[in-house]
Amino acid sequence: MSTVAIGAESATALARPWRRFWARVLDYWLLIFPVGFAAGMVMGSISVELLLWLQKPMSNLIVNWCLSPLVMLLEGLIYGWLGTTPGKWLLGVQLLTVNGQRPTRGQYLRRQIDVYIFGLGAWLPLVSLLTTLYQYGKVRDGQAAGYDQGKFEVRAAKLSPLRIVCTALILIGMMAVNGYFRQETRESHRSYTSGGPWTNKLTGREITIPSGWSHQQSKNQDQQDVDMFFHPDAGIYAVFARESIPGPFELEDYASAWIRAASDSMSLYVSSESDTIEGQPALVVLGSIAGDKSQKVHATLLKRNGAVWRVVLIGTAGVSPDRAEALKLRQALFSSVH
Repeated sequence: MSTVAIGAESATALARPWRRFWARVLDYWLLIFPVGFAAGMVMGSISVELLLWLQKPMSNLIVNWCLSPLVMLLEGLIYGWLGTTPGKWLLGVQLLTVNGQRPTRGQYLRRQIDVYIFGLGAWLPLVSLLTTLYQYGKVRDGQAAGYDQGKFEVRAAKLSPLRIVCTALILIGMMAVNGYFRQETRESHRSYTSGGPWTNKLTGREITIPSGWSHQQSKNQDQQDVDMFFHPDAGIYAVFARESIPGPFELEDYASAWIRAASDSMSLYVSSESDTIEGQPALVVLGSIAGDKSQKVHATLLKRNGAVWRVVLIGTAGVSPDRAEALKLRQALFSSVH
């Protein structure tokens, strides 16, 4: 792509540090949210082990760090396509070569590499702080950032009141979203390390989930609400659900019907072992995931008030699903069905 001359009216004063900072923050946030979500979906579909690892507290920070070079690359491609980026456009920031030309896509991508290494310090703790402070000092003093010297200039146009208001609202909104996810991460880490409260929405009963487990609400293939719990260290995940059954029924008949309905995804059979949950008899169903025999299944069915509650424990990579950690969770979950 050929360079395009920028009119003199656009090339105004050198951009100040904070204008440049918020333009870059906005571009990063606009990309990292959808890219991170897509990466999580792909990783979770590759293997159950990766899905379990993603449930660990702080795993999202590791994923985002690994994705940051990709985000920088995507920003470069957007610049090559549009001639600017959303953050630069909104804050009136323009990147020019020292000759006053708009950079080519290749020039912008090479600059992105320099910014990532020498400006952001590859997002490494302490290194990033030092490189950011160093570049901030140079720009504050009216100089080019180290990675721009002799190559580029960053200029800024005067912002209209409307654009200032729009920028403020967008940044406040994105900071609120970012703050929400940070708070969720802190809560998840606290629950993971020491256990935490969880409320059964169907009964309204609050219980304490043992430490080591994370929670996620989802829907099964029949669009029924299910609660999923993950224990990455043990290599086990659990599915907790209720199914209402109209009319009188026997638990054994329900178990047979459920085994048939789940045959596409699980190979199951009713175990000969008996079990008692909260003083009531329960059925144990054993088996494995149909497409992966190394994923063992241990399900417990409990009949209560015209409905069947299921706790399905699944061990990955040959892990026994009825380990102590899983049975402790099962006991806690069934205590919520009163």
